[in-house]
Amino acid sequence: MNISIAIPYNVTEESTTEEEAVRKIGYIGRAAAIFRVRSILIYTFKGDEPLRKASFIKKNLEYLVTPPYLRKDLFGIDPDLRLAGLLQPLTLPVFGHRKSNPRTGDVRIGLVIRWEGYYSIVKVGEDTYVKVPKPYPIKSMLLVSIDSMISNRFYRGHVVKSSKVYAGYSANIIELRDLVKLRNLILTGKEGNSVINEINKLRALKDEDVVVVFGSPRMGVDDILKGEGLGDVLNSSLFVNFVPNQGLVTIRTEEAIIAVLSILNIINAISSEGK
Repeated sequence: MNISIAIPYNVTEESTTEEEAVRKIGYIGRAAAIFRVRSILIYTFKGDEPLRKASFIKKNLEYLVTPPYLRKDLFGIDPDLRLAGLLQPLTLPVFGHRKSNPRTGDVRIGLVIRWEGYYSIVKVGEDTYVKVPKPYPIKSMLLVSIDSMISNRFYRGHVVKSSKVYAGYSANIIELRDLVKLRNLILTGKEGNSVINEINKLRALKDEDVVVVFGSPRMGVDDILKGEGLGDVLNSSLFVNFVPNQGLVTIRTEEAIIAVLSILNIINAISSEGK
């Protein structure tokens, strides 16, 4: 099961300060990375400045999932990122350790900074570079595997197109009406069917790409869909209550993401083992 998640543009609406909103975005990003989420979709619908708020979330999520050694190369001065220092850092294996040199076989994520003839020079750390065959587009992000050392801080390597090493999530903005057209939606909310009764349907998705949709602090997924005239989606998609008998009146989105992805992770693992 390859998982993407979808969160509403107003997911931070109950945050009383911008600092609190940024921290919440950080919690969401970390939760996504813990469970190897492929993509975070920020969905918009009618409301107060949806595109501006979605853009704020997107920028901070992208900053969080960018290796520290590439942030100056990819992000300029941006008022939306003025509090990005509050984001809890991710320690993805492809970032490497800032105080250690790459070793043969390591996979790192890097940025193409220039060409040398037929080769691309990829920045994979502070003053650390890998030379790979083929001139890839400047400023493109690549996953590279280290083959050998050329000199101090300079290595030979090759591009890894598909790797078992998790390289983080992407963040994108999508309109709700386009989101509901995607295949294999899993809607979440306490009004849905108990996860206990939907286990077999979830297990059947083990080889599929799925999108898990979460609601906002003040509106569940069902209320949002009904408000946009899309209530029929509740009948055509899986609508699951992943926390039956919850002890609180409401569960925060970042809490729901952890709960839901924990359960899907176990279902995925069991299904993969054929049990």
